[in-house]
Amino acid sequence: MDNKVLLYEKKGPVAYITFNRPEKINALSQESYKLLEEAFLDITDDDDIMCTVVTGAGGNFSSGADLKERVEKAGTKEGKTTYGLFPAYIAMERCPKPIIAAIDGYCMASGFNCAVLFSDIRIATERSKFGIPAAKRGLTLPYPITFTDHMSLGNALYLTLTGKMLTADDALRMGIIQEIVPHEKLLERAAELANIIAESSPQHIRLHKQFLRRLVEVPGSFGQRLCEIIMPNIRSTEDSLEGKKAFVEKRKPKFTNT
Repeated sequence: MDNKVLLYEKKGPVAYITFNRPEKINALSQESYKLLEEAFLDITDDDDIMCTVVTGAGGNFSSGADLKERVEKAGTKEGKTTYGLFPAYIAMERCPKPIIAAIDGYCMASGFNCAVLFSDIRIATERSKFGIPAAKRGLTLPYPITFTDHMSLGNALYLTLTGKMLTADDALRMGIIQEIVPHEKLLERAAELANIIAESSPQHIRLHKQFLRRLVEVPGSFGQRLCEIIMPNIRSTEDSLEGKKAFVEKRKPKFTNT
């Protein structure tokens, strides 16, 4: 396998990012965060990419940030940087294309953040484990407000205050993941979902992702008003008309991104 700590490749309209430190349970080093940021900046700028799959090599998604590296570099000039962590998350959060997290094994701490807080759809194997042990390690939560965007306040507090490790069944019950699949079918199912998404209108994919993600940040009647402003613009596009025509004519739509 390639010796890079993060692998990035494109297959048609789908980009694939793989955390590639299996001997360290895919702990995210400073280099990993930097490469993750660069990959998502490229995905954002590439009009041919419609969806991204993020996964981990060697039977695990990621155990989180490489704390050993942090301790070793503490007090050094390199250790005083932002560690590449926030820029990587910002690049994921601002990416207008859907992100699918394909999770196997451990999905902990910063790995949990990448999969749950900054990805859009999550599928996991039956042997996946989820957790946020920040409080037990004296660490703070990055972007803590995003936790309650993705789960109830009770579930967010339960996870962060207890540091409890969740099974895949627990995560499905709590709404953290959308599907559980056999581990040997994980990437096949992720690719299937990504290509289904890629068949849709490019601008509608981007608009719906950004609209729904922002809508959860807007309270009550303000959210309804936002719908009234934005939805007519989405419905008036050429691709929207083409989608309706294709349905009536019983054919596959030919979207032009207009």
